[in-house]
Amino acid sequence: MTAKRSSGAQAAPDKTPFLFAVMPNPAMQSFVASQRVALEAARFWARRMHAYADQMETLACCTNPDDFAKAQTHFFDRMREDYAAETKAMSTILAAPRPEQDEDARRP
Repeated sequence: MTAKRSSGAQAAPDKTPFLFAVMPNPAMQSFVASQRVALEAARFWARRMHAYADQMETLACCTNPDDFAKAQTHFFDRMREDYAAETKAMSTILAAPRPEQDEDARRP
């Protein structure tokens, strides 16, 4: 069932119009940032839930302890990679400069 899916999830393209994203309104900027965080979190959890489903199928096919150990090792390696990638993605989203920060930096 889950073997038909691709193994790698791609980040959704940012479809936020440029003018909407750089509006000086702080409330609008907060809204845009919260939507980016929510989208990234949903992408990450979808990937992890697929990994759990794949793991159940893999474990069901294990015929000996070595198969089981290899499956678990692969699962934990994939989990570690996913969490590392998620940390990087979230830090990129949260570290994005806001327009009012740019204006403050330009002032003498």
